[in-house]
Amino acid sequence: MKTALQKGDMILFFAGDTWLSRSISYLTNAEVTHASMVYSEDSIIEILADGPQVNKISLQDNEQQGHKAYLMRHTPELDFAPLKQSADTYLQSDTFYDFPGLYLLGGLLIYHKIIPSPQVLKCTELILEAGILMLDRFIHQKLLHHTGKPMVCSQFIYQLFYDCGGDYRIPIINGCFSRQDKTGTDCQGEICLADLLKEDSALETENAISSFSVKKEDMDLPSLTEDLSEKLYLALTQSEQALLDLNFQSASSHDTGKVLSRARQFLDKVKLLQQKLGMDYPLDAMFVTVADLAYHAPSLQKIDTIYVKRL
Repeated sequence: MKTALQKGDMILFFAGDTWLSRSISYLTNAEVTHASMVYSEDSIIEILADGPQVNKISLQDNEQQGHKAYLMRHTPELDFAPLKQSADTYLQSDTFYDFPGLYLLGGLLIYHKIIPSPQVLKCTELILEAGILMLDRFIHQKLLHHTGKPMVCSQFIYQLFYDCGGDYRIPIINGCFSRQDKTGTDCQGEICLADLLKEDSALETENAISSFSVKKEDMDLPSLTEDLSEKLYLALTQSEQALLDLNFQSASSHDTGKVLSRARQFLDKVKLLQQKLGMDYPLDAMFVTVADLAYHAPSLQKIDTIYVKRL
């Protein structure tokens, strides 16, 4: 007998076969990379490339028939009416998903501990460059035509609950952007860009960099996202294996300094975007991941593993 869905449940989908999905899974150390909420007995609300939408679904028996996912439920259970009102508001608004991975990945790379190999830092620099240009484009062009908020999938679902206030707001404890290692110890061969940004680091070589290797006219976002995600995933996995094999080459202070400069520019753009959109939640809330909803939200309980088919 299949698990019964309840309105307001979250369905967190396992990673797919794209490089973006693999990269997010690797960086967040989680199987799940896409979030949705049950809108009716046979439909979910989610944000995709075309914005918020309601899609019909059915539960299947196995992974060959449907997409594997976690079914999460808020405890204690909540009245669905405020959540539906929040969801309907976004369905009728100009909210848009125009941050296909780069925004999220850029944020992850700033806050997440990474292996500082030359290959990883170069990928980090490229992703931050693309993120800066993309945010700049949103601020100066897109925002002239959009009154809604740009969101990624996990932030959208988080926001549905956040907007209801009170007990609906989901606390994230020791989430993916926590600056402390989950074991309480430092990991050899890793750095945290967020910590370095707080210091007057001698590694920084300049306050701003005027030339970008990613040009605005070259920004075909879907293909660029996949290309950078592939480079990132391969660089991360190869560097990790090299570290395990004790054949690790650390990046130079010049490389690290360039990435720090990019990270500062990226955060400045994010704060400007937050300001322009009048966002009423903390900057860290802009980086809620699917992994946070699955593993770091004490008010959410995993009910079952299910297999979902979109109709």
